[in-house]
Amino acid sequence: EKFHAKTKLTKLGNQINEKFWPEEWKTIHYKGYSRLDEIILPKPKLSRKISLKMALKKRISGRDFSKEPIGLEKIGTLLKFSAGVNIDLRRFYPSAGGRYPLEVYIISQNTEIPKGIYHYYLKNHSLEKLRSLQDFNHKAYFNQPWIAKASVIILISAVFNRNTVKYGDRGYRHVMIEAGHLSQNFYLNSAALNLSCCSIGGFLDDKFNKLLDVDGVEESVVCTLAIGETPA
Repeated sequence: EKFHAKTKLTKLGNQINEKFWPEEWKTIHYKGYSRLDEIILPKPKLSRKISLKMALKKRISGRDFSKEPIGLEKIGTLLKFSAGVNIDLRRFYPSAGGRYPLEVYIISQNTEIPKGIYHYYLKNHSLEKLRSLQDFNHKAYFNQPWIAKASVIILISAVFNRNTVKYGDRGYRHVMIEAGHLSQNFYLNSAALNLSCCSIGGFLDDKFNKLLDVDGVEESVVCTLAIGETPA
């Protein structure tokens, strides 16, 4: 409540002409781990058999997953149309001021990708391997046992300064709203790909930050989702 009150706007300033923006307002940032092994994902492919209307109707928080692994093409399509580049480093979801503070990591548990932790490198539409992880101990991070059956866990982190450099403390609100936009993309694309998807709010933040080797201050995990093939 105090934070919400502190970040309310009390007056509206004049709009600054874009040609006078400082360089940090105009630069779109994204992470890349150039020294890590990289898996180039296949060209994304969405079936024309399902409409946006149908995807919206199918969108639920699904906690039941089949034992079938998710294929590489499906993972690539899910990541591309949820979090990937559209045009000129723009994404498929809105971002306040076009700042794009979010990064996406995945934990592969039951997919055609070797088990491990990966960063989605949107410039190359690829996965950068942070490390192998044969046995992910869910109980150390979540208290929902059904997550163990998911094929992949999506971790959304925020690099806060990308937004707050322009919007100050109010930028934190924008980051959280953006995480919701991106999560909905994962839900809708999962529905279109016949995948079950469920966002998880109950997770140990700093455990995941340590797993990803981020400091929890400049960058921190803000959202997690569990995804797997929908049972027949």
